[in-house]
Amino acid sequence: MLTKSKIIQLLFMLIVLVSLFIWRTINIKTEQQMNIDLTSTERSSGQLECDYLVPCELLSSQGRFWLSVDNPTIKAEQWINFRLESDEQEWRVIDAKIVGKEMFMGRIPVTFVKTDKGFFSAKTLVGACTTPAMIWQLKINILVNGIKDQLLFDFMVKK
Repeated sequence: MLTKSKIIQLLFMLIVLVSLFIWRTINIKTEQQMNIDLTSTERSSGQLECDYLVPCELLSSQGRFWLSVDNPTIKAEQWINFRLESDEQEWRVIDAKIVGKEMFMGRIPVTFVKTDKGFFSAKTLVGACTTPAMIWQLKINILVNGIKDQLLFDFMVKK
């Protein structure tokens, strides 16, 4: 039997759950708006994502950068080898992560290691999604001549 106190508890829980749902919805929309690439002015391919048959070129406010992968057909739950290069003299990768662009799949940290002058490489993988293909975004925070910048590269992963 529902007593007055149980009804109040249920209403309180309902209010908490609805509040959390609204907060998360607003938070995701704000985060997606912040993810708009304000630093890159153009992509050489003119597409939203790269096919990686050739290195993906990005012109940011701090210079020109190219991202390539060893296998242009990127598959879920298989190793992905990224190679980032630039013609800039003084630059380095601060940190990087991969996030789902079409749906939230968490954040996957990516560690880039300097291999040659002007080259950084990283090895990582992404999980499988329920859809046959999903677009992911690699976010790379860099430091060029003491100025921070963020590079955003989109790529498609197939099951």
